[in-house]
Amino acid sequence: MAGEDWEALQQWLLQTLTEQFSKQEDAIRRLLLEESVRGVSGYIGTPNVNIDHLMASANLGTQSVPLKPKRESVTSATHHLSEPESGEESSQEMSPGRAISKKEMSRLGKHILSEKLAPDSPFRAFVKRSLDSYLSVVVIVNLFFIILTTEFAYSQAQYSLGISDLPWQGISEHTFEITEYIFCAIYLLDVTIRVFVLRKEWYYDHIEGWMYLNMFDALLVAANLVELIALPVLFAGDQQHAATIRVIKLVRIVRTLRIFKTVSLFRQLRILVGTCIASVGALFWSMILLLVLMVGFALAMCQALQIFVLDTGANLEDRLAMYDLYGSFAKAFYTTFELTFSGSWPLRVRPITEKVSPWYAIPFLTYIALVVFAVIRIVTALFLKETLTSAANDADMVLEDAVRSTKDYQVKIEGLFHLADNDGDGTLSYEEFHETMTLPSVMNYLKSMDLTVHDCKPLFELLDDGDGKVTITEFCKGLSKVRGQAKAIDFVILQRETAKLLKEARQTRREVKRTAAGLLQLSRVVSPKPREADLNGDAAESEEMEVFAA
Repeated sequence: MAGEDWEALQQWLLQTLTEQFSKQEDAIRRLLLEESVRGVSGYIGTPNVNIDHLMASANLGTQSVPLKPKRESVTSATHHLSEPESGEESSQEMSPGRAISKKEMSRLGKHILSEKLAPDSPFRAFVKRSLDSYLSVVVIVNLFFIILTTEFAYSQAQYSLGISDLPWQGISEHTFEITEYIFCAIYLLDVTIRVFVLRKEWYYDHIEGWMYLNMFDALLVAANLVELIALPVLFAGDQQHAATIRVIKLVRIVRTLRIFKTVSLFRQLRILVGTCIASVGALFWSMILLLVLMVGFALAMCQALQIFVLDTGANLEDRLAMYDLYGSFAKAFYTTFELTFSGSWPLRVRPITEKVSPWYAIPFLTYIALVVFAVIRIVTALFLKETLTSAANDADMVLEDAVRSTKDYQVKIEGLFHLADNDGDGTLSYEEFHETMTLPSVMNYLKSMDLTVHDCKPLFELLDDGDGKVTITEFCKGLSKVRGQAKAIDFVILQRETAKLLKEARQTRREVKRTAAGLLQLSRVVSPKPREADLNGDAAESEEMEVFAA
């Protein structure tokens, strides 16, 4: 009876091991098939998918230990994104009232921090974002009235000087004064709303830092109030003093720079503004280099031509002409500046070669060839490089392009789904999927979106959740994952996961070997004196187990 139990136990063990190894083999094949189709791209960039999730999806029958999630703190995000000098990592949590110690923060870091912080109320979000867009329209209209006011003053000057016989025929001066009070009231209301709604964030934001633009707006509003209210009371019609403060109104044009960040029409112009700001360092050292070259050449030409200016035997008109161009260092430097940047060097060089000496053509032509032709073009190339670098590293542009590309791709995929859904039930069967995906026009259309379909069956199984139908959500989400080609990191992840599966298989083999040895010892204890046939059978089975374990 013990021998029969032992044989049944062996059969059950072998059957269980065979099933487990079959499952593991199927899981490995399925994983390799899926990764060969989509290049592991579906797991790359997905924050909730880790190695444990990939192992669990293989259904190996083993329980994996989940990894401990990382603490999502705003401080640690700031630490990584702003590239701090020290290697220490902060473990403190970021609260809305906690200030960020890092002064300089990347735009991408600002976007991440704004997403991690608690969302603002609808009205507060409107004041912080959308209000700028509406105020930009007001700024443009105000700028238009400032131009009309300038033209009104120009017309008055023409009429006063007798150049024109007709006075201003447009808007009256009283209308201009009313519009000034209206715009001042709008700007005052804007500052008041921002102060009462944003409170401390009006002058200091935890993400943006010091809000200099808001403080500058308040300064402009205060100057406008002084101009429109205080000055008429203090000076009582003394136009000579009142006109001095009126120039401050023109500074209000600087508010139009706010449009570059809020109106999509000025998106490319914002890139240029950001490039100019990023190129300040390169501009400074470029101007230092050109300044050194211009100062050296101006000194040399001034000292050389002073000999001709002091020569009493030369023509007086020629001496005066050289004196006007190179009589002093200031005049020589200004002339050299014109030679370098204005492009009028033939008008400044030819009189010297014709009236003084033709030998002066050598230093001038050398300067023109080296500085005007070579150095200026090198500086231009440097600014071009800064422009391209600034545009490529602009986090706002990268995010905008990514969102726009995702939306366009989503619209194209949804349109393809509706074209493939012949019966209009909102799902795709394999027949509909295969019929559409094998059309040459659809294949070329997918290639234009960086999608290549070699075999419809594995792709349909990858998109399907097991019900034999593919919904529009599964279709769009699945095709977005298989988009693009496999990269080096994809193969590294695949090798790593395959190595983990092989490691688990070896661990299972060792466990089976130990279990087989334990069962063999148990059988010997249960039947200490087995028959010779049983001994031969046990020896054969033990040999099979050892071979199988090996």
